[in-house]
Amino acid sequence: MKNNKSTNDPSSKSIYYSILLAGKYLGLGWIMVTPTIILTFIGNFFDNKLNLGYFMTLIGLMIGLFIGIIGTVRILKS
Repeated sequence: MKNNKSTNDPSSKSIYYSILLAGKYLGLGWIMVTPTIILTFIGNFFDNKLNLGYFMTLIGLMIGLFIGIIGTVRILKS
């Protein structure tokens, strides 16, 4: 007996689409967190070197969040 399932079966496309979509949404966390953490640490480094309190840390945090939000919006639009 032959297996009548073909590669054009809609259920197989649905599974691949679901896996792709899950990977896309799981990646959103990394897109948001990575620039935020990196720029916050850079700001903290400059605060310690220039003795500015927490000014550069907050600037790095805000810029990191802004970049993360822009990246998230671009991923969600595509």
